[in-house]
Amino acid sequence: MPPSSGSRYATTPNPMDNSLTNLLPFGRRRALSRNFMLRIVVVVVVLVTTLTVIAGVLLIPTYVLLQTNAQAKEARLASMDATLSSSDETSLAARLSALSSNAAKLTALSTTPSASVILQQVLSLPRPGITISNFSYTPAAKGSLTTVVLSGSSTTRDALRNYQLTLQGASFIKSATVPVSAYANDADITFAITVILTP
Repeated sequence: MPPSSGSRYATTPNPMDNSLTNLLPFGRRRALSRNFMLRIVVVVVVLVTTLTVIAGVLLIPTYVLLQTNAQAKEARLASMDATLSSSDETSLAARLSALSSNAAKLTALSTTPSASVILQQVLSLPRPGITISNFSYTPAAKGSLTTVVLSGSSTTRDALRNYQLTLQGASFIKSATVPVSAYANDADITFAITVILTP
């Protein structure tokens, strides 16, 4: 019988020496091969099952952590719901209503022409002999137009009349009215012109 070497065992899948099995009948050799393959399959199945069980065991801490996080978030959500449904809900609703009202006012202001722009337009008109000392601005509201009241003094009646006509002739002014009593004096006339702007 030839001596067995380590390389021969490493290269052959069957650990049994061929010289020991080739004397057996064919059916017995086949049964030995099947037995050998069955053992390999059993070992592979046991290894896969073991690895699956180990992986499942290693997933337990992850599951516990996720479960704890979910419970903590549910508790936080419940406390937030309780806080919102408490007595602070009425004050929160009042604050929200006030903020909505302020937002509506700011939106309306964004479309309202600036008072400084309107005043610059009015003061850009020629006014010889007229001194403007005061003005008041009333923005347009529901059912009313933007109104500017100009107060000041005029050196003569004609200067005041010419300034009134200049205001009425401006494209952005709808009307400019002066009280009749302002024309009572001939010179050094104090006046208040009510200017209504075009929409």
